[in-house]
Amino acid sequence: MADAIFEQLRFTRVYTLKVLSSVSKESVDVIPAGFNNNILWNAGHVLGAYEQLLYANTGDAGQLSKEFIDFFKGGTKPGDWQAEPPSYEEIVTLLEQQVEQVISTYEGRLDEIILKEMKLGSFEIKTVRDMISFNIFHEGLHAGLINGLKRSLRQ
Repeated sequence: MADAIFEQLRFTRVYTLKVLSSVSKESVDVIPAGFNNNILWNAGHVLGAYEQLLYANTGDAGQLSKEFIDFFKGGTKPGDWQAEPPSYEEIVTLLEQQVEQVISTYEGRLDEIILKEMKLGSFEIKTVRDMISFNIFHEGLHAGLINGLKRSLRQ
C-alpha cells in the first residue's frame, strides 16, 4: 500500500490539473490587474518548486533545466522574461508526469534527512516526507491562485 503522503500528492496534483484543464489557452499569458503573475507562471512555479526544494535538498537529479526553473522561481514574473518560456502544453505534460517521478524516486526514502533543513514558522522541514508535505501545501496555494486568476478573467 502506498504511503498516505503519496496519495495526498496524487490528489493535489489531480486537482491542480483539473483547474488547469478548465482554463482557456488564450488566457494563460494574461496578467489581470492586481496580480503579479499569470496562470502559466503559477503552473511552472508548482512544477519547479519540487525540483528546487525536494530534488535539490536530497542531491537527486531532477528533470528540469536551470533555464526552465529560472523562468518560474520565486520572485520572478513574466514581465522580466528575456526569452520565450516553456509552453503551457509542455508544463502541463510535465506536471502530469512529475508525481510518479517523485514517488519512484522517494518511495522507501520518506524518513531520509534532507541536505538543508528549513524552518517555516513552527514547521520544521527535516525529512523527505516533510518536504513533500510542504510542496503539497505550496501547490494548493498556487492552485488557488490559478483559480483566482481564472475567475478574474471571468472564465
